[in-house]
Amino acid sequence: MPRLGTEERRRKGRLKLSRVVRVRPSEPGLTEFDEILPTQNAAQDSVYFVSRNKKYKAGLRVFVTYPYSETPGSINQESLGKVVRIDELDHGRRGIAVQILMPLYLGAKETLR
Repeated sequence: MPRLGTEERRRKGRLKLSRVVRVRPSEPGLTEFDEILPTQNAAQDSVYFVSRNKKYKAGLRVFVTYPYSETPGSINQESLGKVVRIDELDHGRRGIAVQILMPLYLGAKETLR
């Protein structure tokens, strides 16, 4: 839902289905964390989740695995992302919006989206 007085900037619709996301910094020396959290909503190129972690900063590059599963044999595709917005919520919680910049490929062949 767009905020009052702001223009809607989303290019793609949001999925308001909660799925699990794994997020960790792409530069481990800068800040250390590894979180597995449910999403509040997501689109093809972004995810939004709530965390109590104060280490998230706008512009921080992160590795994002979405959707994430610990089930044996799961194919977890990791992508490079960037924190684009932080919403201060109640009780020390923060809403974190991450733009997914590009998938990371570990094999020799790339897969099409």
